[in-house]
Parts: sequence; structure tokens; C-alpha cells
Amino acid sequence: MQANLTDEDKALVEFMRDGPQSVQRAGHWLKFAQDVSRRDNHTLDEDVKMYFLTEITAMDAFIASWDSKMFYDYTRPYALVHDYYQDQIIKAWGGPGKGVVEMKGQEWRPYSPDVFLCPPFPSYTSGHSTISGACAEALRLFTGSDHFGEEVTLIPGSMTELDEAHFGKPVTLKFPTFTETANMAGISRVMGGYHIQADNVAGLELGRDVAGQAWKFYNTHLGN
Repeated sequence: MQANLTDEDKALVEFMRDGPQSVQRAGHWLKFAQDVSRRDNHTLDEDVKMYFLTEITAMDAFIASWDSKMFYDYTRPYALVHDYYQDQIIKAWGGPGKGVVEMKGQEWRPYSPDVFLCPPFPSYTSGHSTISGACAEALRLFTGSDHFGEEVTLIPGSMTELDEAHFGKPVTLKFPTFTETANMAGISRVMGGYHIQADNVAGLELGRDVAGQAWKFYNTHLGN
């Protein structure tokens, strides 16, 4: 998968990465909530309720994901590929400015800058997938619709490669629904090489389960 990333794939990986010194995954979904607020011309009262729901959902999703991570203590692709494909020749991204090359399995790396090769905690379940699945479902329930309708234009490679010669042409990522945006966030972690697909699928499901419980809590205390 990594050896065949398109420019759109690379842009999605970079947009959803949320590594060190970023707003992080919960912050990313609060920014999506800001888009909803502007789109729907929210009142202050509506904003307070929406952000409250989004953040209690994100908090519980983080707790659920990290409880899972600590229980299963499963490794990431960075270690899996190095072990399973040791001394085998594979084709993958060689690092900033190197493009796709042939290498030994133990030389494999995620599509990521040198300063952020692998998050320092277990893999299963994916935090990006869990928080995205949860917050997307919370916003869907709050607005009463899955429609999102946002988009962003990016230059692929600008957050990963060393020089413009290895950047792609600008691409526009479209986020038609909350659910699809969460799916895109989840699969971006697989394409980037931070997670295997099992981490993503289980994370999205866990997050949506958490959102269902958070929605009950919200309606008990606030409601619309």
C-alpha cells in the first residue's frame, strides 16, 4: 500500500497526521466542529452544547482506546515489517527525497518525517480511528444529519519531503459526510504506516460505540 501512494493519499496522510506540536486528534475534530458552527450559523448556546458533546465524546474515546492499547499491548507496523520481512527485499518509500525504492524489510519506515517515525505507545486500537469514529458520530447525532461538506486543498509531500522537487501537485480533499471523514482519518493511518487495518477497523467501531453512550449522557444532562 505504501509503495503505491497517490498524491491524494499522501495529502490525506499528512492532513490527518496530527503528530507532535499539532492540535492533536481531538483538536482536529474541534476544528471540524468549527466548520459546522460556521456552516449552520450557530448561536452561542448551540456552540456550547456542540463543543461539550464533542469533547466529552473525545475524552471517553481516548480513555477507551488507551485502555485497549494497554490491555493488548500490540506492536506497530514499524516493528512488524522489520521482523516479518527481515532480510527480504521489499519496495517502499525510502525517506524524504528518496521516493519509492527497494530495501530490506528491516529498513522500512512509515511515510513520515525523520522526527516522527513511530508513536511511542501500543497500536491496537488506533487512537486516530477511535477518536474520529466517536467525534464524527457525535456530530452526526447532534446535527441530525451525516452531511458535512467541507474540503481542503493541500500540496502533497510538503509536510514530509525535504524539498519542493518531491512535492506533488495541489489536490483537494473532500469530506462529504462525518462518517466518511472518520473513515478517511482511519485509513490514513494505515496508508501512512502507523497502523495495520485491524487497528483501524476496531478503532472506528469502538469510537462509534463510545459516541452512542456519550449521546445518552448528553441528553440526560442537556439535550437539544
